[in-house]
Amino acid sequence: MTSRERIKTAINHREPDRVPIDNGGVVSGMHEVAYRNLLAYLGMTDEIVIYDAVQRLARVKDEVLDLLGVDTRYLYANPPSFWKFEEKPDGSWVDEFGTGYERSEFYCDYQHPVLADATFEDIKRYTFPDPRDSARFEGLREQARNLYEKTDYALISGNLQAVYYICWVLRGMEQFMVDTVSNRECAEYLLDRVLDWNMAFVDEYLSAIGDFIEYHWIGDDWGVQNGPLVSPKMFKELVAPRFKKLIDFVKSRTDAKVIYHTCGSTDWVMEDLIEIGVDIVQPLQANAAGNEDAARLKSMFGDRMVFHGNTNNQGVFHKSKNEVIADALYRIRHLAPGGGYIFSSGHNIQANMPPENILALFDTAREYGTYPIDTEKIDAGLTRLTAMFR
Repeated sequence: MTSRERIKTAINHREPDRVPIDNGGVVSGMHEVAYRNLLAYLGMTDEIVIYDAVQRLARVKDEVLDLLGVDTRYLYANPPSFWKFEEKPDGSWVDEFGTGYERSEFYCDYQHPVLADATFEDIKRYTFPDPRDSARFEGLREQARNLYEKTDYALISGNLQAVYYICWVLRGMEQFMVDTVSNRECAEYLLDRVLDWNMAFVDEYLSAIGDFIEYHWIGDDWGVQNGPLVSPKMFKELVAPRFKKLIDFVKSRTDAKVIYHTCGSTDWVMEDLIEIGVDIVQPLQANAAGNEDAARLKSMFGDRMVFHGNTNNQGVFHKSKNEVIADALYRIRHLAPGGGYIFSSGHNIQANMPPENILALFDTAREYGTYPIDTEKIDAGLTRLTAMFR
């Protein structure tokens, strides 16, 4: 199969020729340090271009993506005409919303939310940056058409629509979470403003690329390591209706599937995600509560949800190559049969993942991800590898 056929087949819950592989999004990419190390290991060179200044993600060139067996290529909107990324010598910068960021070793974090001390009236007067600014989408349709017609890659939307995250960026995470409890009217007003902003952006974005892409990213983080970030009741009241509105709008603008990113524990929210129209869930953080048992996830939700990732990025990627291989085998063994699985690094490949582990991760997916999945071969490999760790 071509990469595009492989992705299409998997996201429709059928078995392609092999498990498709994804890398290159804002939650499934590669940190600049990891990429530099990988290039050096491979004896290659490349200009380091950062496409996510918060997470310091580097654009990986096609030659390396092909070496890893990656089936996807991402389409990103441009910066707006009224804003330019300008990083100061100390690593600080200000985003288009007016929030200030500072470097924190390998990453950046918002430290100066533009509405941190704002009153409700101040928030009502705040002017959002124009989501329909034409510069954002200039040349994007031509780029998408060119890739679609001249390559066989599966094309994916790169700009992830988040709602709560933008509220956190504007107000600060702690303050906005307090708002949802003690100042509900203000919180709901800001949520609706951000939702409207996202929908206006999506309207233009999908007008440009909607007929070329296979899935479209949205999401917010709803889990912590051991459970929900918010109560299930609050999720149903405040979150689900707004994301359903966004998902319905996305699906009115494209035939692409909707993929939802949410870190941390997620088994508690899976039924809600299915109900609001999510087709694919990512990253299924492997060692967060409820996500550890891949076979259980497949049994409970695999007929209704496509899984993206679930590899133990947090727990094993920085350890031995054999541990990385064993983890990849475990995910393929339990999530791939029957289709409905996209292999990836889970979340972004972090700075501390050795290059030999990066190669081992993707090599394992290509070697053992061929359909029909040879479970006996995988079980034998797991038995051999896990014996080394005891």
